Amino acid sequence: MTSAVQVWNPDDWELFSLSLLQHRHGTLNVHKIPAAHQGDYGIDYYCAKEAVAYQCYAVEEPVDISTRAERQKKKITTDLRKIITNSVEIAKLFLGVPIKHWVLLAPNHDSKEVNLHCSKKTRDMRDAKCPALDATFEVGIHDPSSFPKDAVAVGMSTVSSIKLSIPTPSQQELDTWVAGSSNLLANATHKLSKRTGTDRVHEAVAEAAKSFLHGHALLDALRNGSPDLHERVMSAINSRARRLQFAGPQGEQTPGAILNTELDSLISAMRTAAPNLSEENAEQIAYGSICEWIMRCPLDFPNAQ
Repeated sequence: MTSAVQVWNPDDWELFSLSLLQHRHGTLNVHKIPAAHQGDYGIDYYCAKEAVAYQCYAVEEPVDISTRAERQKKKITTDLRKIITNSVEIAKLFLGVPIKHWVLLAPNHDSKEVNLHCSKKTRDMRDAKCPALDATFEVGIHDPSSFPKDAVAVGMSTVSSIKLSIPTPSQQELDTWVAGSSNLLANATHKLSKRTGTDRVHEAVAEAAKSFLHGHALLDALRNGSPDLHERVMSAINSRARRLQFAGPQGEQTPGAILNTELDSLISAMRTAAPNLSEENAEQIAYGSICEWIMRCPLDFPNAQ
């Protein structure tokens, strides 16, 4: 399955970037240029001590690699033009020390076309002979993989809302999983037929398999990108599973009522344990977990005919 992409709002991305830069340069060495008053000079943060400037930019996701690259290239071109225009004021910010690096901080860097564009703009900026820039001035792009994992984990813990976008499983992925999961599908067919009847059970089982794979893909993405958040989400899921296995389903004993109750309870438990996880992701993970409980244990509809 295609890797998950985090959907960032601009404010969260800037705060997350600040955390990364403070880890890299030291808290007292990173300064912010507010954009609210007469623009930001094409720079969001800078470190005068190391003569490096940063601009934060999160493309509105989800988009494909080509679209993301084009938008990043356009952002680089636009903001470097601001540096030329505001070179006198920028030189004052850096205390007369020429800038050696300008870096675009982006959540995802996955196209060599952006590297080639950075090289082109490096040459263009050097040729401009801007007094605010060093003769060896270089344009680059960094994403979270450019920083230590512990710095990324600390930054993620401060983000107000984490939302992952991930495609639903392809038919090939579904077919591959189905081919090796006959026992699980038999369990799901037996249990869900109590909810849908035999005429619609195959459709329900197919949706359950898709939700299961989608939910687990999101959990894998959380494990890789935000281990602390993943741990809290899994703790909530496991706690609900233990209670269900021990005490059985709660609420009315019709299959529909049981499913609604368990979904609502699991979503609520995850949102309590991980309040910065988006409501959409919490629901997607809950659907996947409930479907797993149906295919394995402990969820069943014992009083249904």
